[in-house]
Amino acid sequence: MNKIRTYASGKKIWISIDETSDAAGRYVANAIIGTLEIDHPGKTFLLNSECLEKANHGTNARFFDKSLLLLWPDGVKRENVLLFVTDAAPYMVKAARSLKLLYANMEHVTCLAHALHRVSEEIRKYFPLVDEFISNMKKVFLKAPSRTLIFKTFAPNIPLPPNPVITRWGTWINASLYYCKHLSSIKNVLRELSREEATAIVKTQDLIDNQTLKCNLIYIKTNFSSLPESINRLETSDLSLKDSIKIVVDFRQKIQQSKNEIGIAIQNKLKMVLEKNTGFETLSKISKIIDGNESDTAHFPDEFNIDDITYMKFVPITSVDVERSFSCYKTLLADNRRSFVFENLKELLIV
Repeated sequence: MNKIRTYASGKKIWISIDETSDAAGRYVANAIIGTLEIDHPGKTFLLNSECLEKANHGTNARFFDKSLLLLWPDGVKRENVLLFVTDAAPYMVKAARSLKLLYANMEHVTCLAHALHRVSEEIRKYFPLVDEFISNMKKVFLKAPSRTLIFKTFAPNIPLPPNPVITRWGTWINASLYYCKHLSSIKNVLRELSREEATAIVKTQDLIDNQTLKCNLIYIKTNFSSLPESINRLETSDLSLKDSIKIVVDFRQKIQQSKNEIGIAIQNKLKMVLEKNTGFETLSKISKIIDGNESDTAHFPDEFNIDDITYMKFVPITSVDVERSFSCYKTLLADNRRSFVFENLKELLIV
């Protein structure tokens, strides 16, 4: 903790907070901070990890203040906090709104990778046939070594079917792209499976010749194949603000090419998600100023000190760092470590 305090001393910072539920049923919140440098990406630290009684705007706001008091025990330097990154949960937005009264220099942005994932969820909603096929294919090969062996025998040159998890950003779209590419090989494998074994096999064998399924897979790949790639690029560490915003803008331009009813609905979903994220608009203006492309004083973000803007070149617009800290936490809390006292678990995690 002293190393973190020493490194962050006198520096402008950003902070990201999120919570998860662990295997022991606790609500665990993590606070990640990163230093803001003018000419290069700063360092990122896990600052705090706490058990919350419940997840709401009050507990998260108090956790925010408590975490920064760890960083600055002699008094929180509120003017040094320039950015707060969270997910788009209503209680997190409410917490950020209340904290902004105390942290006047702070801008709040909701995670843009999560925003694109919400677009992915919207796409899934419009293709129930594809969703049913992906879901049943997952059931056919999950924990089924004999069927996996048949798959490797009759389709040796392609990877096993993906196991998309709805809460993992963009994995459903990736699964659609996989089936669009390998549907004929998958069909050969399904022919070798007995319909008597499982209901999921019956459903996939009946669906695979469905012409609507094939048309839907083609449409998804043609119009939305850039979505998982965009999310992966946003998850990259140490991106500049300009590069991060360009990824979102490029994706928005690519989906404009789809002019049918579904395409327009997806475009409207993205538009709505971005319009709700007021911090994204502010950071877009700041990026243009830093890049020398914004000279219109009417669009100058007045709430920012001019000197503060110079530190915004490498601010993040995603909460992937805090998501990665949860991955570390869940790896640390293995089945044979459940008797860990949380205070020890927290300190081990931070170290």
